[in-house]
Amino acid sequence: MPAFSIGVDLGGTNLRIAAVEESGTQLEGVNALTEINRGREKVVNEITEAVRFLTNKYSPSHRFLGLGIGIPGIIDLQSGTVHSASNLPDWSGYPVRDDLESRLGTSVILENDANCAAVGEKWLGAGATR
Repeated sequence: MPAFSIGVDLGGTNLRIAAVEESGTQLEGVNALTEINRGREKVVNEITEAVRFLTNKYSPSHRFLGLGIGIPGIIDLQSGTVHSASNLPDWSGYPVRDDLESRLGTSVILENDANCAAVGEKWLGAGATR
């Protein structure tokens, strides 16, 4: 059975969520405005709903591995907490990893969004060795 994971790119303006197979093939993407003015809880609920939708849709044919989320700003990788993020003002001190793991019942990897972009380019983009 093929496996997939879900990646979340959380920005101050846009929220992009994608189900991706181990090979890097995107199964489906969900795009929305982040609308940070509505508050952190609303954004986290949107992430949770989109992840559940994609998980339910692809789990019958694929094994779900977990969730990765890229967040702009300074994050504490060990605790999974946002230290500060200028584009996400009410996220400072928020334990995003533990909250999402609790809501979704799966493992969550938290990383700075710029580091996620660099890894993506190395894996499948301009930096890939072919």
